[in-house]
Amino acid sequence: MFVRKSLACLVAAALTGSVVALTAVPALAATDADDPMFTPVAADLIGVGSDTSQHALTLLADGWNAQTPAPAFKVASFAATSGGTITLPGGAINRPNGSGAGKALLYGSGNNADVDFARSSSAVSATEAQAGLQAFPFALDTLVMAVSNSVPSNAPTSLTPAQIVSIYKGDITNWSQIDSSKSGVIAPKIPQAGSGTRSFFVAQLKAMNGGVDVTLASSVAEVQEHDDTLIKNDPNAIAPFSKGRAGLLGTTLRLEDGWKADRALYNVVRQADLARADIQSVFGENGYVCSTAARSAIEAAGFQQLATSAHGGVCGAPTQSATSNFTLNQQVTTTTALSGTSTKGGAATLVAAVSGSSAPDGTVTFREGDVVLQSGVPLVSGQATYDLTGATPGSHSYRAEFVPASGSQFDPSTGAADVLVKAASSLSESFPASVQAGKRAQGTITVASAVAPTGKVTIFKGTKKLVSGSLVGSKLTVKLPALAKGKNTLRAVYAGSSTVAGSTKKFTITQK
Repeated sequence: MFVRKSLACLVAAALTGSVVALTAVPALAATDADDPMFTPVAADLIGVGSDTSQHALTLLADGWNAQTPAPAFKVASFAATSGGTITLPGGAINRPNGSGAGKALLYGSGNNADVDFARSSSAVSATEAQAGLQAFPFALDTLVMAVSNSVPSNAPTSLTPAQIVSIYKGDITNWSQIDSSKSGVIAPKIPQAGSGTRSFFVAQLKAMNGGVDVTLASSVAEVQEHDDTLIKNDPNAIAPFSKGRAGLLGTTLRLEDGWKADRALYNVVRQADLARADIQSVFGENGYVCSTAARSAIEAAGFQQLATSAHGGVCGAPTQSATSNFTLNQQVTTTTALSGTSTKGGAATLVAAVSGSSAPDGTVTFREGDVVLQSGVPLVSGQATYDLTGATPGSHSYRAEFVPASGSQFDPSTGAADVLVKAASSLSESFPASVQAGKRAQGTITVASAVAPTGKVTIFKGTKKLVSGSLVGSKLTVKLPALAKGKNTLRAVYAGSSTVAGSTKKFTITQK
């Protein structure tokens, strides 16, 4: 078993969102733009391997490492390109270049306990599977044939599978054999030995050749995979190229029509490490790499994120076979924002606003802590409203959870808010029931509440404001203006405060 990390506390903290203090590490001047900008430590998840997905893993590692609260371990993915050495916790090693070189550090005599995963643009081989390697598919790439675009290529715009096979067998050596209007000795290229793209392309050549292995012609030259240096300025060059990686190079290459082959991209781990909580939290079905939050990083690297099994896909499902299920993650990210107001004593209105790139379909569950206040509240014009009653006065922390409709393409989301629930109030008055002619009524309005009331009380007759004043010790004593002769129906209104709900009291005074 090649597990080298103590995970009992480390990963439990990562999965629950707790922050574990890490020893400060010095910054590392990256040799390659896709190298980590820090020196990884033994607690980190460290990867090497394929040139194809190195930029994708750099972006994914950046996303993982930038989470708030900070995860208990970092992801460090070293580029395949730029040569030289890379610094691991156990010391410097020669930089592994390609899927095969990366996977070779996970088993056998080449096993390096500092390396946790290998990026791979091809499935695990029979030898690697026998050694117990397992691959987590996460993205879709398409392999195409690329020719020069910095200078006009002599290649036709489209090549058939048979023509590609003939070029790599050496049966077609000049572009004029395909298009008589063109001429030039074809310069076929193939990625370096150990490249996942090379092994995938060789398998494709065999398939295009009726299941018979293709012996490469002597004219086929090895190049660094996905390096356009020896292609972009040569009008006769041709090479298999990742469509995603070609897109990152701008317009230096022209991609041929007529043949293409979809393939999955993988992150490969040891069988003994498969169930490790840190690996599952990053690469598993419910891990970061397969989450909708990570989709933009994968797309920015030129690829498409695979869907998880919950949505008919295979993202994060470990395998030892080549993935042929290319169902993509079409989930819609949602955001839930919760707000709350309290205008009545012991009551609050909670409003959850759920948004996405299209109108979300589902319901909302309202909670206080672990207590479900109400579930299944439908969305109406993107909002779910719950009128809460019976709450104790004071501050409460509420949570709204969006639950997508079954079978929908929406992701769940959560919003939270602190709401100050007001205390109820009631009024009493001590005005006389009748007042002698020529006299003015005097009395006291008292506001009763579980929380000390503050603010103003106003007395109305109909809509006419008679008098208003601020409470002093929950009371307001006033003398009313002269009232009309006869029975007067009055209304005392306490406007309430930030902590106490308003209330009203009707009373009558007869003016003689």
